[in-house]
Amino acid sequence: MSWVPPNLSSICTPNSIVSACQPSTFMFLTLVANLSNHSQDSYPNKDIEEEYDFIIVGAGSAGCVVANRLSEVKHWKILLLEAGIEEPEVADIPALAPILSRSNIDWMYRMQPEQHSCRSRKNGGCAMPRGKVMGGSSTINYMLYVRGNAKDYDEWADAGNRGWSYEEVLPYFLKSENNMDSKIVKDNPRYHKQHGYQSVQQFPYIDTNVEILLNACQELGYKVVDVNAKNQIGVTKVQTTSANGIRQSTNNAFIRPVRRKRRNLTIKTESYVTKLLVDHTNTRVIGVEYASINNRTKLNTVFAKKEVILSAGSINSPKILMLSGIGPREELKKYGIQVISNLSVGRNLQDHVTTTGLVIRLNFTSTNKNISMKEEDILSYQKTHGGPLSAIGTASVSIFLQTMFQDGIGVPDIQVSFLPVNREDFLNNPEFLGETDVSFSYYNAITILVILLSPKSRGFILLNESDPFWTPPLIYPGYFTNNSDLDVLVEGIEAILKLFDTESFKENDFRLMDKPLPACRQFEFGARDYWKCVITEYTTTMFHPIGTCKMGPKSDPEAVVDGSLRVYGIGGLRVVDASIMSKIVRGNTNAPTIMIAEKASDMIKEEWLSSRI
Repeated sequence: MSWVPPNLSSICTPNSIVSACQPSTFMFLTLVANLSNHSQDSYPNKDIEEEYDFIIVGAGSAGCVVANRLSEVKHWKILLLEAGIEEPEVADIPALAPILSRSNIDWMYRMQPEQHSCRSRKNGGCAMPRGKVMGGSSTINYMLYVRGNAKDYDEWADAGNRGWSYEEVLPYFLKSENNMDSKIVKDNPRYHKQHGYQSVQQFPYIDTNVEILLNACQELGYKVVDVNAKNQIGVTKVQTTSANGIRQSTNNAFIRPVRRKRRNLTIKTESYVTKLLVDHTNTRVIGVEYASINNRTKLNTVFAKKEVILSAGSINSPKILMLSGIGPREELKKYGIQVISNLSVGRNLQDHVTTTGLVIRLNFTSTNKNISMKEEDILSYQKTHGGPLSAIGTASVSIFLQTMFQDGIGVPDIQVSFLPVNREDFLNNPEFLGETDVSFSYYNAITILVILLSPKSRGFILLNESDPFWTPPLIYPGYFTNNSDLDVLVEGIEAILKLFDTESFKENDFRLMDKPLPACRQFEFGARDYWKCVITEYTTTMFHPIGTCKMGPKSDPEAVVDGSLRVYGIGGLRVVDASIMSKIVRGNTNAPTIMIAEKASDMIKEEWLSSRI
């Protein structure tokens, strides 16, 4: 692709469907490509030794945290293996988040076609972006820092996971946090701290539409809340994993500050782990097998004296376990894989599901600009890290609400996010909206994402028969296999449509785009059956897969790991990532994943340092 600017070539692949990689946006992206003064991470090559104390597989939201914390112990040698590349500089810019999915720092997974969801998406399956890069999905996400509801963690503990109640995990949220908004810290000192590795800050740029949305929500009675404090129900100006207009992935937050300083930490990128090495005599994991992304034929081995820590995420962690003989017996037998531990690996898949079929048409508050005005914004960002490029438009606003289907006081079952889009994309290519759109901060429409926070439906992950090792696993999300989930989402949509009756929406000419979507024309627009059709045809998700290596007591037939995240039936192995969540949290999953890694690191230190091994 000769037309791709040098700094963007690292995220654009041949024949890419990413809008940003198309010639129509070439001029603007060429300008953006030249805005950074710093180069990508460049580190001297460090030879891989034969043996380490700990090997961490996956440098994502969890793996980077664990690598930092374990390397604090100076006499331990740590190896961190990552299948992707170093974090590219364009990932630093918040407004460019939409172009990072469907690029070569994304695994570019797609879900398998199912009866109840994603029916009008490409090939009948939704996209499932996952970060394939230092920082993992924290490098390609929309940066929302949301911890979930206190009840989420109390439910984990009530299910038999001792040590995981809200009061017990709160210190680990605080341990990471460097909240740069002093008012937030002052107002809620019990729930916020400063001086941790993970910087948290509201986006520095707030455009006109953000204020309109906030005002409209308050007209409906939603109080402005800090969703990471005591009360979650209400409207919030979101906290984000950013600092002064720059993304703070876990790579940026936890690895860059220590990478050159700690000689006991070795990091190797573009290293694809194919399976775990097992000592069958002692039923213990003793290392990993991996290949270079650029040379699949040569397999390398490296050994761990103490543990292998699997932090490859909710899609890849179960894949690696199954390829290593840890998983459902019947599934492994199909591939002739020797069963080491018969566990429900790949089951219990949960996600936050929504639809892109609810769109606000803007008139005089459209933020579209000509190229010269965009150039001014770029120059401003280069000097100050402020302006439209330092935010993701209307993503700064979220609502958490409770429908009649949710019991308990202060427990939401719907989250509402507002993402900037172009209405031409909605009208002309609704099947791709939410997957390939790239609006930056220049948009003339807003898609309202009404998100199911506590789904009852469950999916699963299987190995791919065509090539279990090198092809993507098969993702069956199971959305709406429990029909009650559909009812909750429709209830949420009907609640949020009341925004169009507010004075704020009317005064600013915010209009609902009420042309029926192609696959649902047989239904009256706005009727409950219409919304059910839209949800099942134009499904999308917030890309929060969890639960595929479930944490639970030994008595739980679905449990894969215990409360210390050790895999049942085999020694020397833990899973530390979002896959261990027994039930999905009521909010974005990046902050909880960082918390899990912090808590796991302490458990590992306590176990091995107390044993003096």
